[in-house]
Amino acid sequence: MRTTKKITLSAMVVALGAALMAIGGVVDVFDLSACALASLLIAFVYIEIGSPYTYLVWICTTLATFIMFSGSVIWIEYFAVFGIYPILKAYIERTPRFLWIPIKLVYVNAIIWLLFLASELFLHEDFWGTDKLLVKIAIYALLNVAFILYDIFITVLIRFYFEKLRHRFKNFLK
Repeated sequence: MRTTKKITLSAMVVALGAALMAIGGVVDVFDLSACALASLLIAFVYIEIGSPYTYLVWICTTLATFIMFSGSVIWIEYFAVFGIYPILKAYIERTPRFLWIPIKLVYVNAIIWLLFLASELFLHEDFWGTDKLLVKIAIYALLNVAFILYDIFITVLIRFYFEKLRHRFKNFLK
């Protein structure tokens, strides 16, 4: 594929990702779902174009979302977790299979801890205080379960793309 086509496809994916993120920014209950769907676009770019363009799509989609919704946290969610994860997933899954889950869990737990620390520093929210500690531990555990489900979601949709859709896009992506 020529460079012009790669840049054009990347720009179209950024526009589509920003549109998804705009819907998530307007409808508050759809923000995490919009981030998850936009992350599938990163996986598409990684599969069809290659590594350098995935980083550009990730950064440009984050910047476009930041410009549209700078007061919202949707761009932070996409930047820190959802946008970068398909790229990391591709690199993690090049390692031996028995290391996949531990590496992914270390990543997500590091992100969770960073978000907790950021909320304590910037929002003055004492997450690990003694008040309602069991609820907070349950939230922490549910975030880990949600991440595992998100990883399975991406894997299933990437397989679906390879098995059912990729042959349809082949003529357009030459």
